[in-house]
Formats: sequence, structure tokens, C-alpha cells
Amino acid sequence: MRKLTAGAALAAVLLATVLLNGGPLLADDSEAEATYSRYHRSIEAAKLCRKMDFDQDAHSRMAGVIHARIEHKIGAKRLPLMTAAQREAKDMVKKQGCEGVDVAELLALFDSDLAPVLQ
Repeated sequence: MRKLTAGAALAAVLLATVLLNGGPLLADDSEAEATYSRYHRSIEAAKLCRKMDFDQDAHSRMAGVIHARIEHKIGAKRLPLMTAAQREAKDMVKKQGCEGVDVAELLALFDSDLAPVLQ
């Protein structure tokens, strides 16, 4: 019987994980991170353009929607992603105003996916 080196065993485990998950892990993580960031930009746009303020309960409800959408794939990266998304939304609103196309898309996302859980 042939022995696997540690590197070959690791490669086999990674390949099996990728195949069982239906595709490359990095693509899934990148897509989840992009979705997570987009939702947080939409929240910041609502804060800035609509003068909305959210309490802890509202943040928890919105987080439930967001984490369901990304299938709980993001762990420790959440805070840096959220901070960057907030900064990006502020820059967008500053440059485009609340009527800008990109900002309007963020507000539409907020209205369709997040606002319903706040009512």
C-alpha cells in the first residue's frame, strides 16, 4: 500500500471539500463577501439618505436576513467588511447624492430585503 505525504493528503481533502460543496470555495466566499458588503452599503445609504436610525433589535433582524442570504459563510471578516462597506456608501452618497444610480440601487435593495423585517 502506498502512503500519502502530508501535502498530498491535504490536497485530497481540499479537493473533496470543493467537490462536495459544488464548486471552488474561493468563489463562494467572494460571492458571500460581496453580498454581505452590498447589504451593509444599503443600510448605510438608508441611514444617510433617509435619516434612519436603527436600534439593536433592528440590526439583529437585518443581520438575520443578511446571514441567511450568505448562508452564514462569513466569520471573522464581518467587521472589516462592514466598516469598508459603510465607508464606501458614505463616499457614494457624497459623490452621487441620494439620487445617484448606485445609491438608488442600494436603497431599492434595502426596501426589498431589509425594510420588511423592520415593520
